[in-house]
Amino acid sequence: MKEEKLLWNLRDIISNDSKFLEMAKNIENEMQKLDFFFEKLSPSMDKSEFRKMIFFEEALEEKMAMLGTYSFLIYAQNMKSQKAMKYKSINENLSIKISDKSRPIGHWIKGFSVKGKERLDDKNAEKLFSSVPKMKYAFMRDRESAKHTLSQKEESIITRKDMNGISVVTELYGKIVNDLRFEMNVRGKTKRLTLDEITSLFHNADREKRKEAYKSVFNVYGCNREKFFTIYSAIVKDWLIESQLRKYPSPISMRNFVNDIDDNAVGALIESCTKNRKIFWDFFRLKARALGMKKLSRYDLHAPIKEKKKYIPFAEARKTVLSTFSEFSPSFRKKADILFRGHIDSHPRKDKMAGGSCSSVTPKITPYILLNYTGKSTDVSTLAHELGHAIHDAYASKNPISIYHAPLPLCETASTFCEMIAFEKLLEEASKEEKISLLSDKMKEFYATISRQNYFIKFELKAHENIPKGLTEDELSEIYIKNLKEEFGPAVQVPEEFRYEWSFIPHIFHTPFYCYSYNFGELLALSLYSGYKEEGKNFIPKIEAVLEAGGSENPRKLLLRSAGIDIDDSRFWDRGFDIVRNFNKELSDLILH
Repeated sequence: MKEEKLLWNLRDIISNDSKFLEMAKNIENEMQKLDFFFEKLSPSMDKSEFRKMIFFEEALEEKMAMLGTYSFLIYAQNMKSQKAMKYKSINENLSIKISDKSRPIGHWIKGFSVKGKERLDDKNAEKLFSSVPKMKYAFMRDRESAKHTLSQKEESIITRKDMNGISVVTELYGKIVNDLRFEMNVRGKTKRLTLDEITSLFHNADREKRKEAYKSVFNVYGCNREKFFTIYSAIVKDWLIESQLRKYPSPISMRNFVNDIDDNAVGALIESCTKNRKIFWDFFRLKARALGMKKLSRYDLHAPIKEKKKYIPFAEARKTVLSTFSEFSPSFRKKADILFRGHIDSHPRKDKMAGGSCSSVTPKITPYILLNYTGKSTDVSTLAHELGHAIHDAYASKNPISIYHAPLPLCETASTFCEMIAFEKLLEEASKEEKISLLSDKMKEFYATISRQNYFIKFELKAHENIPKGLTEDELSEIYIKNLKEEFGPAVQVPEEFRYEWSFIPHIFHTPFYCYSYNFGELLALSLYSGYKEEGKNFIPKIEAVLEAGGSENPRKLLLRSAGIDIDDSRFWDRGFDIVRNFNKELSDLILH
């Protein structure tokens, strides 16, 4: 039977290309009304007028999101698409114009003195913000962000600089990576593979194939390391300059503030993950024993304990994940089902963007999922993960677009939770050998989303501190491999070519300090999963309350109120490792007995 391959139906966003151009023209005309609203700004203005202005801005933002997502998804389907590049340029120009028009209003809301307007004091701000209750917290956050906001003229310069400068640099990184090809010996013939094709061999049961795949990848990345270092250095220096201009105490503080997470909470997370990395050392030693090896090499990290040659058809993966969601919550199943009606691009193609992702559009439009499905068990997990993101968006869709999304660390909660409930179902139905394989894979995933991401952040902290001081590419690579050796300790041997792995990590290029959202989300999801196991179906409303909030509440207060979780307490993060430790013990019992 021919494999089921799904493609996006972008008509749910914009019906055709002429409509894209028509919408862009309409937005340019509509944005002139922002001048009308600016004239009405006053601390004593009627609450209904304030509401009208906010709803107009929200509607404009939704239309801009439709244009932006439409052009991005065309690009993701074909990274060489000229049409996508044209549309991206149109969208960027509109974004600059809207930013210029809306900036005086934004500054006034933040409490700045704006020419020709009476400053908005705290008392009247409270009155006006209360007229849009769902957005009140976001407005108060805007007031708080004033201490990191520059003048209108400076903000205008930064907007243009980002759009035409550093965003182009990060886009260039993606284009270089997408064009890379890697030579491998396949059935006696040398073949040139894409990044997705060759990284799938990292999980191969044949150690020589794994080793050859890694060597091929890091040979190519190593040959391009000067290009990648030039790009990364520009990103790091740009981030530092902006964080200093905005008076953040450190580069990571700028990310933390945007995420609405306190520096102390992030510090506690990093400390806990570093302290508990020895759990993974135990797993690596156990895995070496199961594979008949004295000690794992970094080549062996993703080696299957039990070889699994079975190709899992996409239709089977879909059935597995959806049935699991259905048993957990009919609401989860219903929200996931919708994605299979033209909102998933499932299989790899030439010039298609690599990896997996979920792209939101607006609260009224179903998100779009990008996959590169190759039939591995890990691809089933990726499907559950990305559907989790879309489910989160569906729960949060009652919020206005400006507070539609939760802060980054909470964005990973639903996705990792969905992976957990899918895993639980698979484990229940597995034989002993299958359980060994599943638990080994899960421990490997825990490592990848907790310890690995933690050490990416630790690397970034050093990189952002030292690159502006004149650090060379060789010195950066040395920092990276020392970081790896601390991460793996005596449990795993690290070959020298892994010194170039930093250039292989897209998040540190595209979104500095993003990676702690993964260990944050994983440990938080484990805590929610633990609560669900204790309370059963009665716990589901607590999970739903977290997902429904979007960005309408402070994450710490939301989690404390909805699920009794205090992210400022380091003991909370330590407790998250209990499930990891228990899974490793269960795996150990199965292997050794």
